[in-house]
Amino acid sequence: MALFLADPVQCDTEVPRAPHLARLGRIPDWSLLDGYQETMTREEFVYLLRHCYARQFADPSSVLMIQTDRVLIRKQSNAPEMGWYDLRFRSSSQHHVPTPRYWRSPLEMPDLPTNSTTPLSGLRIVIDPGHIGGKWVTWDDRHFRLGGPDTIEVREGEMTLIVAQILRHDLTLLGATVQLTREENRPVTEARPETLMNEARTYLLERRQISSPGLIQKTAKAMFAISSEIRARGDLVNGTFRPDLALCLHFDASPWPGGRPVFRSPNHLHLLVNGCYSPGEMAEDDTRLEMMLRIMQRIYPEELRLADTVSRTIQMETRLPPASYDGQTARKVNDNEYIWARNLLANRIFLCPVLFFEPFCMNHRETFARVQEGAYDGLREINGVYRKNIYQEYADGITAGLVRYYRAHRQRSETP
Repeated sequence: MALFLADPVQCDTEVPRAPHLARLGRIPDWSLLDGYQETMTREEFVYLLRHCYARQFADPSSVLMIQTDRVLIRKQSNAPEMGWYDLRFRSSSQHHVPTPRYWRSPLEMPDLPTNSTTPLSGLRIVIDPGHIGGKWVTWDDRHFRLGGPDTIEVREGEMTLIVAQILRHDLTLLGATVQLTREENRPVTEARPETLMNEARTYLLERRQISSPGLIQKTAKAMFAISSEIRARGDLVNGTFRPDLALCLHFDASPWPGGRPVFRSPNHLHLLVNGCYSPGEMAEDDTRLEMMLRIMQRIYPEELRLADTVSRTIQMETRLPPASYDGQTARKVNDNEYIWARNLLANRIFLCPVLFFEPFCMNHRETFARVQEGAYDGLREINGVYRKNIYQEYADGITAGLVRYYRAHRQRSETP
């Protein structure tokens, strides 16, 4: 009996429709799921979909049909005649089959000797410094200045690169192999907004939006700074680096009214794991395949365990309260108030466990003041408390969590 009622009957059309894709998405190759045949039970698949990936369990009913021994996945959401991909479940009597993937869990890594000084030895980590910085800050709109011309402009892309460089130094000393998706304050992608105007126009027409020159330009700009840039980084992560873990570094910001930067009172922290796909996101053919690859690789359980540990150490360093969502764009997945599941391009297309960090609201007065202090050495008094510089504090919170997690999951006693 099917869990989702959907009609798999095919019909003929005269003109084939183009696949329904995310911005700058790629036509999905459903044969990528061939290696996952009979690798997951129905019960585990339903649990992962219900617990993390679907915003509401019935949301995928038009594109997924879960049956007793298989799940049928619609190949093209706007063209039923294209049929379904048939992914068979593993029965409880079948032997467990290894899951095809390039990343390793701690249990798949060599044991760690007791009291090792390199608890991250053998671990492959990619750090993704969010946004761009430099002369490109006006292209990704993550910059502002408050308090007059003598203040330092807040530039998120440059701030994340500072944290990434500190992390690479510290994690390397602890034994990890660390690579950055970008080394400079410049884009990874070769595309530019002016080269993406046709793609922007087509994207808007497919979604039946009035493609005015201003909207086309705005869409092309977003395609450059978000879609093309992150997809270029994804090619590095999945094709070249192939890490066990990716760390996506960002700074948060509270919305300001009227589009002009103002100080706002919230200052908080949260970590994101991939999940909470909306019906519209699942209807995108490439997004649906990317979600299926994450489900079948069992990325979520490892991602959640890591996030649970690292969120506690970064909270101890930053002393920030948790952020919250309205339950629409993100959802809770456990009792840790710092962790939310949300579907973002980077934490979806990087095919490994991804920790997506959002600490420090940049337009909070204290955060802004700490940015003005720069990357100083030692401690300075901040609101009556002696603290590290904001970049070191951010990095140390992550490092402590990774050491705690991998030491706990790889530790072994010395043989006599």
